[in-house]
Amino acid sequence: MGVDKERIVSLIGEIEKSLSVLKEYGQKEKELLVADLKSLGSVKYYLIVAVEACIDISNHIIAKEHIGVPESYSDCFKILRDRGIISKELSKKLINMAKFRNLLVHLYWKVNDEKIYEILQYELVDFDEFIEQIARRYL
Repeated sequence: MGVDKERIVSLIGEIEKSLSVLKEYGQKEKELLVADLKSLGSVKYYLIVAVEACIDISNHIIAKEHIGVPESYSDCFKILRDRGIISKELSKKLINMAKFRNLLVHLYWKVNDEKIYEILQYELVDFDEFIEQIARRYL
């Protein structure tokens, strides 16, 4: 049985919902966002959701196409890159995002809130690019 398009569409929907919220927070001034613990908590949560949905899509494709066994979250993006499913440049960005997700979940006290703001300003486009590259091939 091949890739489940409905599952991919559903997970893309989760990414898009998260991006919608994240882009809204990205409109705030840096000082206001960094000083607002509730807003920062929301941003961190929606970043985790978006990254995990990308990971879930990747792992689903890898499993259904029998193209490897990822040893880590970062590894799933390497496998997609090696198979030409996502670009080398995007893979690099998503690997960094997966590492940042691990920091948010496991070493949350070490997270630099300035980095959160930077992600909101400059790196959300990586999720849009992931959606585009996956949709082009599977939807």
